[in-house]
Amino acid sequence: MVEDSRPHGGGRLAPPAAAALAVLAAGAAVGLAAEFHFLGWTSLPGNGCGGPYSPCPDGTTPTLLLAFLLTFTGFPAAAAAVAALTKARPGRALPAVLLTAGVLLALWPGRQAYLWMRGPVLDVAWKAGPDRPPTVRGLGVWTAGPGSATVVRVRTDALVAYDARGGDRAWTLRAPVRESVCGMSESVTDGIGLVAFGRFAKPCDTVWGVDVRTGRKVWERGIDGVTDSSEARDSLLTADAGVAVALADGSVRGFGLADGAPRWTAKVTDARARKDDVECTPLVASAARGTTRVVVTCSSLSGDLRTARLLTLDTATGRETGRRPLPVESAVRTAVVVSAEPFTLLLQEEDKRGLAAVLSWSGTGGEPVGIPLTTDDEDLTVLPDDGSFAARPALSAVVEGRSLIVAAAVPGKDDPERISAYSLADGRPLWHTDLGAPIAALAPADRGELAVLGSDARLYTLDERDGGRRGEADGTTVRGAVGDYGELAGGSQLLRAGGTWIVVNSTGSSSPPVLGLRP
Repeated sequence: MVEDSRPHGGGRLAPPAAAALAVLAAGAAVGLAAEFHFLGWTSLPGNGCGGPYSPCPDGTTPTLLLAFLLTFTGFPAAAAAVAALTKARPGRALPAVLLTAGVLLALWPGRQAYLWMRGPVLDVAWKAGPDRPPTVRGLGVWTAGPGSATVVRVRTDALVAYDARGGDRAWTLRAPVRESVCGMSESVTDGIGLVAFGRFAKPCDTVWGVDVRTGRKVWERGIDGVTDSSEARDSLLTADAGVAVALADGSVRGFGLADGAPRWTAKVTDARARKDDVECTPLVASAARGTTRVVVTCSSLSGDLRTARLLTLDTATGRETGRRPLPVESAVRTAVVVSAEPFTLLLQEEDKRGLAAVLSWSGTGGEPVGIPLTTDDEDLTVLPDDGSFAARPALSAVVEGRSLIVAAAVPGKDDPERISAYSLADGRPLWHTDLGAPIAALAPADRGELAVLGSDARLYTLDERDGGRRGEADGTTVRGAVGDYGELAGGSQLLRAGGTWIVVNSTGSSSPPVLGLRP
């Protein structure tokens, strides 16, 4: 008689086969436990996280929970399965091979599961070295133009250019001896950036034209500076249509952008003002589409007269084409250009009951549309109150099309946690999106999108038309940023260059002056 060697029980696996599968499955559990421990702990920024201002990256908690669960179940299960297989089929080689195979087979699915739990992530791809000396401050930022990978951080004592793709220094241009940067143009025009210097407690009276691609000083001109201190100020310089425009003492001056050759001088004080002993000073300037706009304030020596007006000049010739009074009665406390085209201005008086609004001109010569900084629903945060980037502030507002998109704080909150949009045509609110975390920086993105960097280490992408979130609902985690940014919530600038998101800090001694973020 021949004994039937087929497995009994209607096709059930024989004990050795069942034990072998159990060892393979236990090996997979052990592999997942080890992989999740590694991925979970290495995802923690700065070796620690937690709390509203330093949250753990998405997926960290479930990854570590699964790691511990699989550790406490996988290792005992592996020991029991190996013992069962050894009993059914003596030998050490097969259990070891099956355990190793189970671990290896689990690695790819485990990685995919972790990526799903984690969601989209931006890593700190590179960080620039700290500022030296540590007392210098960042005053503003330029990019060399659309598609360029060069980012120029203008600081107190120098202009430093970085390659956005890897963070290497492209060039450094030092300020003159004993002089500090006191002004810069809001952007680069035709490859030329404008920067001004002044000595301590002296006027801001030296202007350079700088080729931002090479860091070469193209030209230098002296002017009668508008300030009596070397402290940096915003919008003293601007450029458009081949002309560099600089504010001087009681006048506006035009120079050739390419060579610095003097073009024209426009006085801001008319004959009547001089006769009545009234002194006028240009505050800020902005040029776009052949037109230069200058905010001018006038006051009598007795102090009983204070006025302000918007002066319009032809950029090519300096010829005055218009002047309109601004709706202020007390001294102007804040005047900041939000956008050159359409011309949009943040204007605040010293009078607490006076004007505090964003004003926008449609370009048709009509009256400005005003958007109050404070409403019943929210307070607009256009300008950081920490004084960072004094020569070109890191604004929490952008103008896209005919809309002002701005960070806002709801009543009861000290920090802005909302993005709101207003029509520049009539000032009405269009939409708002609450993010639930303080906003650190914002910048236009691609395809009609707005990128918002929160101090919760997340990068949110919003649709400019309606504020709807694009991509992941909770934003993209910035892994490694918490603890590395330092001054993230204190007026950082966010911009796109060379396919990389760039964060620029004003203070670059305790935190990186510039860092790059990539998926």
